[in-house]
Amino acid sequence: MMSLHHQILAGLYSPLKLADFIGQVMGIGSPHRLRVLLYHDIASLEQKRFAAQIRWLKKTWNFVTPESFAAMVSGLEPIHGYNLLLTLDDGFASNRVVAEQILNPMGIKAIFFVVSAFIDTKEYHEARYFISQHIHPGISLSDVPAHWRNMKWNDLAYLIETGHTIGAHARTHARLSELRQTDELEAEIIDSADVLEHNLGVKIEHFAYPFGNLNSFSPAALAIARRRFSFIYSGLRGDNACGAPPWALRRDAIAPDNSLGLVGALLEGGADIIYSRDIATFESWAKQ
Repeated sequence: MMSLHHQILAGLYSPLKLADFIGQVMGIGSPHRLRVLLYHDIASLEQKRFAAQIRWLKKTWNFVTPESFAAMVSGLEPIHGYNLLLTLDDGFASNRVVAEQILNPMGIKAIFFVVSAFIDTKEYHEARYFISQHIHPGISLSDVPAHWRNMKWNDLAYLIETGHTIGAHARTHARLSELRQTDELEAEIIDSADVLEHNLGVKIEHFAYPFGNLNSFSPAALAIARRRFSFIYSGLRGDNACGAPPWALRRDAIAPDNSLGLVGALLEGGADIIYSRDIATFESWAKQ
């Protein structure tokens, strides 16, 4: 069941659409959008709903490739119309299934942000332990869903071969704000990408902060990430067509069980104001 604030937000989808239309007619609203969807594991029972969400979004939004998105946020390609980039975090095994069975037939290319040490995990029980310690710290081992396991290097190679992009999501999915030493931050941020490049033979230009909220990263982490990556993503909601710099990109976390009204309201910017202060703080770190 949806929480009360999600129910309220979902109910605002039609009014938000109407307000957007009126604003564009009056010349006070922009007809151009560039947003990023953020998913994680998509269980087999959720995949039909995920596919339905994507099909519904395709009616209004243009799914762009990672290459086109990079050109848009770099100012090398104009932003016209409503554009979406799809990203999936962590490196769960379900991500390959989703790519193979849903995204590829639809012609949608995504960025898969993976945790390099998670991909390196060999055994099923090791993967479950890693999840409980790093990706979902605080969850007991017995509560880790049975289907949660990691993609392997051959899965990432398949994603690259079929036109998707691999991004770094830190070495162990550490909360970077808790790391005080430069060598610790470099091991999480830089070494993770170097391992991916070495094993996959491709350049890793995209990085997404683990956990994604402002309290999980820091000015020091941002400085190191900016040395290594061309494109850096948070989990803060917002429209990247509104002047977002390539090192402070915004993403909208979505779950397959979210209603279409809620998904639509989020992408109409219904929750953006909640994140505006955090975005301003995040961007100010570059001046420190």
